[in-house]
Amino acid sequence: MKLHSFLLPALAGIAAADPALQHAEAYMLRHTKQSTTSNPPSIPHSLASAILLQRLSSRDQPAALGQIPQSLEEDDAIAYINEFATPARPLFESESAEADVNEPKQLVVTFSGITAKQYKQLKSAIPRVPLAFTARGLGRLPTEHTSSCAFVYASNPKEPACWNGKTQYLHYDMTQKSDIIQQLSLNLASLKSYANQGLMETTIVFLDGFSSSSSSDELRRRQLQIQKNKVTSETATPQDTTFVSSTHKSSSSNNGNKVHDAFASRPVPVPSCFASQSACENGTSACSGHGVCIDKWSKAATDKACFFCHCATTFEKDARGRNQTFHWGGATCQKRDISTPFWLFAGVTIALVGTIAFSIGLLFSVGEEKLPGVIGAGVSRSK
Repeated sequence: MKLHSFLLPALAGIAAADPALQHAEAYMLRHTKQSTTSNPPSIPHSLASAILLQRLSSRDQPAALGQIPQSLEEDDAIAYINEFATPARPLFESESAEADVNEPKQLVVTFSGITAKQYKQLKSAIPRVPLAFTARGLGRLPTEHTSSCAFVYASNPKEPACWNGKTQYLHYDMTQKSDIIQQLSLNLASLKSYANQGLMETTIVFLDGFSSSSSSDELRRRQLQIQKNKVTSETATPQDTTFVSSTHKSSSSNNGNKVHDAFASRPVPVPSCFASQSACENGTSACSGHGVCIDKWSKAATDKACFFCHCATTFEKDARGRNQTFHWGGATCQKRDISTPFWLFAGVTIALVGTIAFSIGLLFSVGEEKLPGVIGAGVSRSK
């Protein structure tokens, strides 16, 4: 019995040392107000897949939700569909193009083959993005319409070369493309901005399971599972103890490729010069969609190139349809330039305060002057 009591904490310690993704996780950036909870619901993988396919559907290619899983109550399934799927169109809605334009575009990004280290990096790359739901056993979506656009352009709904419809589906195998973590971290602010403006909603899904770097890792995982089952079956404890184990190692650490650590305490500096225009666009996410990459020395007689972001002015409409002008700045044009409104407001405020202070001082100085002594000179006393 003492041996059993020793093995149980030991196996639990091994599990805690390397946390594994035991179920798929879906994170959503939506235009509507999202209810955040510390305990997101866990739904069947068939319903989760149907919800994601419904978000990828369009007026021309609708997606059916299928049958409700038997393990879930009908009322609960309908509540999850209403909460996580896109709003259903009215039955007698007009087929006008204006109604379709007002709907936000849908971007669904899935990641598979995630190692334990990459899972931590992905979680840190999307801070403060609410976890919508989890789904055990959710795999790659059964759709053939996977986009071939680069993430930099797919994350910008105003990119005409990439967006010719209302939906976009991107899938990344982390065993082959681990640098996507850096692009996700750099474009997160733009994705949140598009969601708040109602231009595009983004769904980020970490698919179920990790990819093993070798067959020995998988063998060790199975041996640990067998030991766990053996110990729990021999111990006469009424409670069911669940062990979470993972012995996978990141394949990127073996081949020497450095993965961008998007969760470092200090921000990653952006180079002041890029060797080519493509490098500038990839390194700055196309200047965050607010500028263009130009060569600083294009007019000089030199063979060197120095591409940097030249920030532009954007014009957008608010909820009332009024045109608004925005100026941008920063190394990647990610910061809104408010220097002109600030100095205008500060200048008017300083001038107004100065005028009021001058007026009060002038009135005070006039009131302090002594009256002349000849006021009573023309008054004669009666006899």
